[in-house]
Amino acid sequence: AWRAWSGYAFEAICHKHVTRIKRALGIEAVETTESSWRHRPADDDDRGAEVDLVIDRRDETVNLCEMKFCEGDFVIDKRYAAELQAKRDTFRRVTKTHKALFTTLVTTHGVAEGRHARDVVDAQVTADALFD
Repeated sequence: AWRAWSGYAFEAICHKHVTRIKRALGIEAVETTESSWRHRPADDDDRGAEVDLVIDRRDETVNLCEMKFCEGDFVIDKRYAAELQAKRDTFRRVTKTHKALFTTLVTTHGVAEGRHARDVVDAQVTADALFD
């Protein structure tokens, strides 16, 4: 229960500090719209997906942000890397966007170095950026 609450609380804090997330990404001067996004599958052949925060930028780029509360560095294994790629693919297919998509992780302490992280994470923001 504590772990679930921590995740939801961290996500809520991130949503309240989008301006600081944008600053940490170096896009604070770019016009954006922000929202969460969910696709519910229409049939058994379709795949659902949910993105914690979508930062749709005026510069033809979208940051697909996932928020992860973790007591240490967040580790991306092969399974989670595939899940992130599937979310990205589903977002592109459903929204029909031609914008560049950046998978962005917002974590408490950062993303652990590793092959899977390098393959799927384009940018990261730590909780320190929310309170500087």
